[in-house]
Amino acid sequence: MKPSNPLNLFFQRLEEHSLPAYSILSEEEQSIHYIFAEETSLGEVEIGQKECAPVKVRNQVEEIKFEAFLDGIQRTILWRRFTAPNGALVPIHLAYIAAGVILRNNTGKLLIEPDLITSRFILLGPFEGLGVELPDAVTTMLDTNDNLTFGFPETINEWVICDTTFWGTDENRAEKYKDKNPLRGKNLFNEGLVRSRAQGRVATLRQRLEFAVLAKFRNRYPEKWILVDGPLFFIDKWRRPASRILSSLLNNVNESNFENKLLKNAVGLIKTNRLRPKHPDQVAKINLQERSPVFYLLKEVDIKGHRDQPEEEGNYGGAHLTWYTRLRPRRRPPYGLLGLVRIDTHRVTFRLNHIDNLNLLNFGELQPLVDGITKAIWKERWPAYQGFNTYRSAAQVYPIEQLERVLKRMAPPKRFLASFAPEQLTI
Repeated sequence: MKPSNPLNLFFQRLEEHSLPAYSILSEEEQSIHYIFAEETSLGEVEIGQKECAPVKVRNQVEEIKFEAFLDGIQRTILWRRFTAPNGALVPIHLAYIAAGVILRNNTGKLLIEPDLITSRFILLGPFEGLGVELPDAVTTMLDTNDNLTFGFPETINEWVICDTTFWGTDENRAEKYKDKNPLRGKNLFNEGLVRSRAQGRVATLRQRLEFAVLAKFRNRYPEKWILVDGPLFFIDKWRRPASRILSSLLNNVNESNFENKLLKNAVGLIKTNRLRPKHPDQVAKINLQERSPVFYLLKEVDIKGHRDQPEEEGNYGGAHLTWYTRLRPRRRPPYGLLGLVRIDTHRVTFRLNHIDNLNLLNFGELQPLVDGITKAIWKERWPAYQGFNTYRSAAQVYPIEQLERVLKRMAPPKRFLASFAPEQLTI
């Protein structure tokens, strides 16, 4: 897709008042991962586990087989530095996001259905704070357009424009978040905040793109088990716009059942471990063939951007059940965080209508499925692991790694984004 003339003109205006940034690394390569940094209420649902000690996974389990895997990528580059009226040189970012599904057939081979992979380009900056007026012709590309950001892209490499002056993507964000560090005035000198908000906005849009892909997958395969790289980040405030826009892919399911239809038999695999468990010392002791006790979680914790200034946050519509396990340990204790992952599931996967239906007394009915999901994830471990202390390979699963390679090969090079000029883009 070639950008429309108004978009070209907008890019040219930005170029006239800015300087090249000459970025070499993406923002993602420079970001810091916060380990066990986010605290929230965790409800205990598994009885008899002293001080959250590791649990031995049983042999008698409900057999689970993953037949699909979902992943998304983002690449955010500091493109130019815009000269603000107060003299600040403010980062303007370009980003690329992509999401897709890789399938496994009955013979065990991995395959891709091309229409289950899609992508977007994103232009980000605190335009209102800089006094830059967007042309009317490009306002439909703004991130406040739910039809755009929640929907499955009409064309590959679709464009989105993000004004990061204020938090979030709400249409009334200027009023709603006017007192929460808007990027204007002296805050334009706070480069860390500008860059963090851009990266957080990209992550939010990538997450929505992943759920659009998941909805299209569910339309075709309603019951298949799918392993998702990352959390099932679907907060309650997204339910209404997402169901309005994507319900046609799920047999026009109503809003109250949309989340259940979308997340049933979907399992999130989280490798960054931002959530702080109640007893991190016990979680760190988990060895092969073990997992932590199961907890329920009512609020998202994998927020993006500054820890104290999240780009999106909120409660889950339906409670999640979560627990830790280890894909690969060191040869001997202490095991630390090597190979440690958190498993994230929605209550509907356990056929629970409400979390109130679950208590310490009846959890035993769910244990075969908990252990079955855990064992199914173990089977997907990267087979070529050599036993070295490499955190990435120790926590990686093979099919998702293969999908990530496909998505990264689709992405434009960092050098292309860093030196982007409107006339260069012919996609």
